[in-house]
Amino acid sequence: MNHANYFDRAYLKRSARENLKGKYGAALVAVLLALIVTQLLSGFATFLTNSLTSFTPFRMKVGVYDVDVDSLGRVTSFLRDLFEPLLSNRPLLIVVLFLIITVPFLYSLFVGNVLKIGLKRWFLRASHPHYATPPMELMFSPFKRGQYIAAFKAAFWKSMWLFVWSVPVILFNFFLFTPIVLLFIAFVKTGSNSITPELVDRVLEAYGLPGLFYSPAFFAVVGTVLLIFLIVLRFKRYQYKMTDYILADNPHIGTRRALTLSKQMSKGSLWRFLVLDLSFAGWFIVAAMCICLPGISIFLVFPYYEATWVEAYKNRRDYLVECQELTMEELGYVRMFSGS
Repeated sequence: MNHANYFDRAYLKRSARENLKGKYGAALVAVLLALIVTQLLSGFATFLTNSLTSFTPFRMKVGVYDVDVDSLGRVTSFLRDLFEPLLSNRPLLIVVLFLIITVPFLYSLFVGNVLKIGLKRWFLRASHPHYATPPMELMFSPFKRGQYIAAFKAAFWKSMWLFVWSVPVILFNFFLFTPIVLLFIAFVKTGSNSITPELVDRVLEAYGLPGLFYSPAFFAVVGTVLLIFLIVLRFKRYQYKMTDYILADNPHIGTRRALTLSKQMSKGSLWRFLVLDLSFAGWFIVAAMCICLPGISIFLVFPYYEATWVEAYKNRRDYLVECQELTMEELGYVRMFSGS
């Protein structure tokens, strides 16, 4: 078989559309349900953090914005009464902020990552055009006893490796943007009309930074290295992308085996994965520009996107089976009849 022609993007997307016939509504519900459950705490944490760390609601001036004064007064009074005890108690504020940061992270680790596997399982079961629409309960099946620990361990291992590969990106982002932010703060505070060498010298002196931090060579080198690590991180994400689908098929396959199979499935296809993602750019742009459903219409594309990636996984899975590097039985499938 010609490996170069085996991954047919048009065929994958056509198969996804066929599989979604009569199931699109349920697929949309599954995507939205997963999104709501996984983002529930993080969205609430963001609101609380912004409310605790920003005093803008209490300093809003009447006449600057077109708002209902009475409604604004009631809201600000409520928020002040709610957060004033915290703001006046620094130790308690630190504890609350710590919990706001850590609890959503742990929630994502113990719940969100496993639910993503459940979503892949739902779309895998829905990828058969002649089978009935799977029940929504299937999304939560990885939380069952006997599956959860195995799914969690593998998902955690995958997340850990992705974090390791993201560390250089975080560091070089820090080196690249910190001098810019410091210079911008000084620019605003001093009321300067332009960025002058004198203003740069004041920033360097105030923070004890070497002059190298504002040289063109520094930004060129750091920017180039950051771009390289961003590309590496993107391809690492594609290397590990099939892990969730493998675990959706069989959460007991083992952590190392799941990651190894994901790497094997992506071998020679990383650029095809990237192109497959880019092929949805037009859909997402058109959805984002939809006036009738602003901010919401973009979610209408996700069922099509998820169904297509399921087809990509099945394509790579079947290829490994043909190469005898994997068996369907290892993924938890049961042979219904003996092959010839």
